[in-house]
Amino acid sequence: MKKPTLGIYQFIRNGIKYDYPFQESLRSALEIADEVVVCECESDDKTLEVLLDLQKESNNKLKIVSQPWVLHYTDLCILGNYAATFLSTDWKWQLQGDEILHESDYSLIKSKIEEAAANSRINALTTKYYHFLANYNTLFPFMYNEIIRIYRSGSNWRLVDDACRLDGGSADEVLFTDIKVYHYGKVKEGHIGFQKEIDFQNLYTEIGFPDPKMAIMKDKLGEEFCDYLFLFEKAIKEGKISKFERTHPKVMKDRIKKFEDEGWEQFLSKIIEGLKI
Repeated sequence: MKKPTLGIYQFIRNGIKYDYPFQESLRSALEIADEVVVCECESDDKTLEVLLDLQKESNNKLKIVSQPWVLHYTDLCILGNYAATFLSTDWKWQLQGDEILHESDYSLIKSKIEEAAANSRINALTTKYYHFLANYNTLFPFMYNEIIRIYRSGSNWRLVDDACRLDGGSADEVLFTDIKVYHYGKVKEGHIGFQKEIDFQNLYTEIGFPDPKMAIMKDKLGEEFCDYLFLFEKAIKEGKISKFERTHPKVMKDRIKKFEDEGWEQFLSKIIEGLKI
């Protein structure tokens, strides 16, 4: 039986401005995938320049496509599904621009894809998540800890809504796995994280966003001194955060060192001790 091929895709806008680890994400994907596609969405920073450099570094294994940015969260799936059309692989996997794969999982990824490919009833696979908050040592409960992100080409599975999950198939088509994805989207310098939250939440206005506290915070402190941790105050005070004691993907080494050298860690103790800004 022929080894099944794997394609990984993502979309990105203003990856530099919002300090997404998209370069690390794509590098981790390039290590394991047969094909990698990124959809660049009208960035007004140097994201496209960086992608073009990475494309050269990958000997053109990385394919860059483009699409206009969207104005509503339910259209984000359009960007991902568009990128997926440029893959010719047997299996497709959406890895977002703040999500990284660990090299220790590469053999597991290959074996699970092979297991799924050998069973004609399986058309999708789940992945599990480590969600980091404020620093590289703190985990928090995000909206999901396991989700369907990998699917068989030609099946009915597709990204839906804000591109966090796949839908279109049935539960008995899913292979549950222990593949881990490292999600670093909430590890940002305070004011960068704050601005990213405001801009992204503007896609969700019909369901009550942006959080009204953000405008109050901005007026009181000024954008440069704003933080985003108050968005997670309830979860932190309820003790839902935990300490991460494993290793990070090797592609994150330089980013983590920069984080430590510049000393811009967010201080969870402020919220834990009840400090209110």
